[in-house]
Amino acid sequence: MFNVPAFLDSLQYMAKGMTGVFLVIAAIILSIYLLNRVFKAK
Repeated sequence: MFNVPAFLDSLQYMAKGMTGVFLVIAAIILSIYLLNRVFKAK
């Protein structure tokens, strides 16, 4: 029913995907922070 070896083989691809997602989210948060610093309301 559930193919455990195939699941374990796909874990490395899922980990790479999640790492990419977190890196993109971190880049977006950092860019928003920098834009808020540059264009600070007075």
